Amino acid sequence: MANNMIFETEKERWTLPNGVRVIAESLPFISSVSVGVWIHTGSMMENAHEEGLSHFMEHMAFKGTTSRSTLRIAEETDLLGGQLNACTTKDYTCYYNKVISEDLEHTLDLIGDLVLHPALLPEEMTKERSVICEEIAMDEDDPESHIGELLWRAQYKGTCMEHPILGQPDQINSYGPEDLRRFRAAHYTPDRCVIALCGQYDSKVLHEAVDRIFGAWEGTSSAAPVSPIAPMDAQCVWAERNLEQVHLSLGFPGFAYGDNNNIPMEMLSSILGASASARLFQRIREELGLAYTVYSYNSPIESTGTFCLYAAASARSAAKVLDEMESQMRKLAREGITEQEFTQNLHMLRISFLMGLESPGSRMMSLGHALSILSREYTPSTTLKRIESVTREEVVELARELIRHTPSLCVVGKDAEALAANWNTKAVHLHE
Repeated sequence: MANNMIFETEKERWTLPNGVRVIAESLPFISSVSVGVWIHTGSMMENAHEEGLSHFMEHMAFKGTTSRSTLRIAEETDLLGGQLNACTTKDYTCYYNKVISEDLEHTLDLIGDLVLHPALLPEEMTKERSVICEEIAMDEDDPESHIGELLWRAQYKGTCMEHPILGQPDQINSYGPEDLRRFRAAHYTPDRCVIALCGQYDSKVLHEAVDRIFGAWEGTSSAAPVSPIAPMDAQCVWAERNLEQVHLSLGFPGFAYGDNNNIPMEMLSSILGASASARLFQRIREELGLAYTVYSYNSPIESTGTFCLYAAASARSAAKVLDEMESQMRKLAREGITEQEFTQNLHMLRISFLMGLESPGSRMMSLGHALSILSREYTPSTTLKRIESVTREEVVELARELIRHTPSLCVVGKDAEALAANWNTKAVHLHE
């Protein structure tokens, strides 16, 4: 039985007159507070001529504001504990920090300055273009990371989902301050902002700080709402790379963030490839010795999602590994899962969820994510009930539904073209 203290926490939720939404969860038995300021913008909200601007804007926020230099931002970050950071995804941008409770107002002031008052100096943009292009190159040098972005392109070609989060070097090098200002005017508006906190905090200090820092913010978003996006016909995307291994990714249609099917999908991933006892690991690594790395994951985002099987193997083993990956998926759908498998993986999923609740940072991210994307409050007890209500039949039926779709395939490595040519979908060469 889970400790009730995990669930029975006090929360405050309110909306400023300008539309900024705030949610705060009190954990008075710790000495820190995790804070996140969420902007409802990411690569899927960008037009074709805006690719990479969400991520570029995140970078430029740290390159000086109208009242703080880049150095001063770094010095204050260190003064507060050195944990200030930000991230850009397909569907949101988040600026976040973890500080001791007495520094709550200071960190809100610092994050608020980054979000509301970036200087966007031309000379800083020139330097940051180079930094971002290096980040793109670093990502492409990491095939395990890069293939995840390629899979979105394969599954959602022709839609906003194929936009890479980091952007493309030629576009990054073409952007100037006015491009970022236009993008900010459309996306960085109070009605697209959520402030989330979890930890020990003084409610009066929080309310006064939020009002002072964010209350005068004006503007209304002109960004178009995101409509539900269905995956395209299955494709094979391949890229020749001089690597020691061939990297493989099979993508099936997934569900949007907040969909009731995501918990059973996590169960399916757990059984297939998310642990040492999972089927893919046991069959491909332990029994056949064909790969060191093999796993599965579920990736839900706003409006859509993907379910992925991934492996890396030598060129001589890659075709066999690919066959085994698909075979294990079909075998599970055809033959079902044992009661022992189901019970064990349900217990693992439950343990993982409960342990995650012990992290204030994780709780803050869940609160902000749910309010930003779904406009509703995240409640751990509801998620736990959904985990405990999953049935074996539900997981098997989900697997059967997935294999009704031909998966998309991404191949990166030596002789990728030859492997792609034998796949039963249209192969597309990425000229990179």
